[in-house]
Amino acid sequence: MADFSPPFADEGERRAPTTDEQNTGFACGPADIALFNWMFWSLQAEMNEVIEQAGLTPSNSDMTQLFQAIDALISSATGGADTSTYLLMTQARARQLVFPEVLNSNAHFGVTAPSTGTIRIPASVQFRHRGIFDITTSQTDFATDPSKTYHLRWNPTDGFALKDLANGTYNPSTLAENNAAFDSTYDDMLIARIVTNSSNVATITNLANKANLTLQTIITGTNTQASGLNAARHDFLNTFNWARRPTTFTFVPSAWSMSNSVVAPPDFSIGHQSASAPPSPSGYDVDRYRVSSTVMYDYTTALNMHFSARA
Repeated sequence: MADFSPPFADEGERRAPTTDEQNTGFACGPADIALFNWMFWSLQAEMNEVIEQAGLTPSNSDMTQLFQAIDALISSATGGADTSTYLLMTQARARQLVFPEVLNSNAHFGVTAPSTGTIRIPASVQFRHRGIFDITTSQTDFATDPSKTYHLRWNPTDGFALKDLANGTYNPSTLAENNAAFDSTYDDMLIARIVTNSSNVATITNLANKANLTLQTIITGTNTQASGLNAARHDFLNTFNWARRPTTFTFVPSAWSMSNSVVAPPDFSIGHQSASAPPSPSGYDVDRYRVSSTVMYDYTTALNMHFSARA
């Protein structure tokens, strides 16, 4: 029967099933007429509403009206678009190549330590997964142990979790904490680094999560050695605390002061930060937290470097 207007037993005696009947079904024996009427009435009333909302007239001669009604309502809502081209939210979350993004000005969660041995994710922080699905945090606390290094992470299957770097399951290769293997990925967000001391007091480094991380800054050299002389060198450090290390970056001179006694073309080289000795040839040291370097620029008394990065 497809003519559901009015639905079956619309004016008859009806009752909803009890909890026991809902769980176990009909008891053996004659069916309760009121229960029988309610079950058919509820089904037909629901279907009748869909059919009539789509502008169709219920008919016993057409058993495809529920499908027609749903199709008509979708077409009405979408302007008649071809539904075969639709992308479901679950599909988009699996396919969009977009990093997680925390939707506030500093792009991090603001994780805190409300008391010794506890770290807290605050409530009402909104972040976006795969560039399309927004999630809002509830206040969540995690317990810590003394003398540990942790990563606070999120993924769409397990939610938030505190990971111990010494745990063989999380870090089977005993990688260094700043290794790129721990960086945020599309479906596994690195939120913060937590380091506890022997008294279980936490030092928390909140990390910025954005779909596109960019930085341009001028870094002023410090700890100058051999100022104004051959092999003059300067230390450079800039901290940015991203959830993943830069994929591209540049590090070039932007301004300098030279000794008035320059008599030969100056040499220039970049190495790791250690101004007590000439820089090593391995270039600047960059990870998800900072850029660190020593620059040798002959005869300089002061030096600024321009650093730009993207991830």
